[in-house]
Amino acid sequence: MSDGTTSVRVDIHAHLMPSAVFERLPDGLSVRTGDGLNFALSVEGRGGQTGRPAVPALQDHAGHRRTQQARGVDQSLIGPWIDMIVAPVDAVTQTQFCRVVNEALAEAVTGEDRFLAALPDLDGAAAADVLAEAMELGAAGGMLSTNTEKGTLSRSDFDHLWGAAESLGAPLMLHPGAFEPAEKMAEFFLVNLVGNPFETTLAVGSLLGAEVPDRFPDLRMVLAHGGGAFPYQYARMDAGFTRWPSLRDRTSRLPSDHLRWFHYDTVLFDDAPTRYLLDLVGDDRVLAGSDCPFTMSDYRPFENPSALGLDSAGTDRVLGGNAAELFDLARPSPTTDSPRAETDERE
Repeated sequence: MSDGTTSVRVDIHAHLMPSAVFERLPDGLSVRTGDGLNFALSVEGRGGQTGRPAVPALQDHAGHRRTQQARGVDQSLIGPWIDMIVAPVDAVTQTQFCRVVNEALAEAVTGEDRFLAALPDLDGAAAADVLAEAMELGAAGGMLSTNTEKGTLSRSDFDHLWGAAESLGAPLMLHPGAFEPAEKMAEFFLVNLVGNPFETTLAVGSLLGAEVPDRFPDLRMVLAHGGGAFPYQYARMDAGFTRWPSLRDRTSRLPSDHLRWFHYDTVLFDDAPTRYLLDLVGDDRVLAGSDCPFTMSDYRPFENPSALGLDSAGTDRVLGGNAAELFDLARPSPTTDSPRAETDERE
C-alpha cells in the first residue's frame, strides 16, 4: 500500500442490523418505522417503549462494504447493534431475538467480511448455546453487552458462556449498549461519551472480581473503545484489590497482571491515548477498529497508520495481523489504494 504497510487491513469494530431482522421478530418485539427507512424496536415488556431506530446505513451490508473500502479497510468483523440486543427484558425473548439477528447476519455478511454473533446477556447458559450455533453459521466470535440489566458479568451463569467460548476458540468482544439511557445520562449525549467507557470499565472490574481470567485462562476477550478506563485506572484497581478487606484475599493476582489477558480496539479518537495503550499492553494486544457506521466512528489507524508510532511490523499487527490471528481469519486480497473518501451521514 502507498503508506508502506503490507498487512490486510481488518476493522474489528463495526455494526450491522440487516433489514431482514425486522421481518422476523419474535413475540414481544415489534417494529416501528418513521419514514419507512428507519426501523425501531417496540418492546412489549417495556410497556411498548420504542428505542432509537436503525438507520439505513446500519441495515445494508453492501453500503457498509463501500464505506469501508473507501476508508481503506479490506475486511470487517461486523457485530450487531448492542442497543437493540439489550432491548428485551426477558431471557427467552432475548435469546430468540439473538438467533434471528445471527441468522440475518450470516445471510447478509458476504465476501471477506465476517460477523460477530449477537449474544443474550440475561441467560449465560443460553448465550453459550447461541454462540455455538452462530459459529456453525460462520461467526468469527461473539459480541456481548458489558452492561446487562441483570447484575453484572460476574454472574455465575456466565461461566457457561466463558467455558463455551474458550473451548470453541471463539473470541468475545465486550461492547456497551443501552436501549434507554438513564435520565442522568440522557443529557449532552453522556450515555455515549461517559457511559460507554464506564460500562466497559465496570465489566472489567466484575470479571476480575469473579476471577474469570484465572479460571478461564484461554478465553480470548476484546474490549471496545480502548478498554474504557481500565488501562488508565488499573493502579487504582490494584490498590483496591490489595487494601480492601473483601478483595485482598479473593485472588493472588492484581488487575494489572491481567492487562495483557485482554485485547483492545483503537477507538480512542486521538493518537496520544492510543500510543499510551500500545506502550502499556504491547502492539500484539491492540487491534484497529472504527465503530462503523456511526457518527462516533474513528478511522485514524486506517487513514494515518504512521500516527501509531510503531515500526512496520507493529503497524501491520495492529492494522490486521492481530485480528487475523485472534479471529483465525481467511486473509483477503488487499483493496486497491483509493482515496479515503468521506462516507454518507451515519447515526
